[in-house]
Amino acid sequence: MFKLIFRTIFIIVFVIFLTIGTAVWKGGGPFRWLGEKTVTIGKSIQRFGDYIDDVKAGGHKIKKTYNEIKETISPEKEEDKK
Repeated sequence: MFKLIFRTIFIIVFVIFLTIGTAVWKGGGPFRWLGEKTVTIGKSIQRFGDYIDDVKAGGHKIKKTYNEIKETISPEKEEDKK
C-alpha cells in the first residue's frame, strides 16, 4: 500500500517539475496555446448561453402554441381523461 502511495506522490511531483520545466524552456508557448483555446471555448459557451436565454424568453409563446396544437390535434384524448 505504501508503494502505491509513494509512487503516486512521485508521479505527481514529476509531472509538476515537468510542467514547470516546459514552461521555462519553451517560454510559455504551450500554455499560451492552451489559454487561447480556453478563451475560444469560453466565447462559444457564452454564445450558446445567449441562445438558450433567447429560447427561454420565447418559451412561453412556444409552450402556448404547443398546447394549442396539441388540443387541436387530439381533442378525443382530452375527453377520455375527463
